[in-house]
Amino acid sequence: MGLTKQEIIEASVRLFNQKSYSATSVQDIAEALGVTKAALYYYVTSKEQILYEIFDQTMTTAEARLNKLMKEDMSVVERIRNIVFNHIMAVFDEAPNIAIFFTEKAHLSAENLIAINTRRRCYEEQIAEVFIKGVAEGVLKKDLEVLPTVYALLGMCNWLYHWYDPNGRLKPDELAGHYADMILNGILQQYPKN
Repeated sequence: MGLTKQEIIEASVRLFNQKSYSATSVQDIAEALGVTKAALYYYVTSKEQILYEIFDQTMTTAEARLNKLMKEDMSVVERIRNIVFNHIMAVFDEAPNIAIFFTEKAHLSAENLIAINTRRRCYEEQIAEVFIKGVAEGVLKKDLEVLPTVYALLGMCNWLYHWYDPNGRLKPDELAGHYADMILNGILQQYPKN
């Protein structure tokens, strides 16, 4: 029975999270999968290719969620709330990959790093367009620094991988609502009173 790309990614993610990318060898990955190193090389060309696949999968999940959301008709405020929720859920969907995404970037080849950074910038710019629209419509503060706000929002959501306990008091959707309230309280021109 042959291996699947997803099985290779999952085994590699476990090892990279346990030992780090640098300390994990192709032999370690092969052993975790119960195959020889030669057999593993039938499916992948290098350990760095596996790392890139992890980055690609992480970005693909976030992009798919955002692209679906951007096609829906809603107000700027609703869209920002949904962006926060979607990004948090993308972090949770890819939780094992996220730590690798934020700690192992230095090990990507120059070409793969450029590809990932380009996709990440595109993702951030799509979100920034929502904030720019909100400023233009007078819904958000006219002096809002859009990109720093987007980076703060994404950073806040991304850092969840580091501390969030799924057994804790707040569930992901409650946390998303809390984060959206924090962001909107700081950037809305006039925050609606409940």
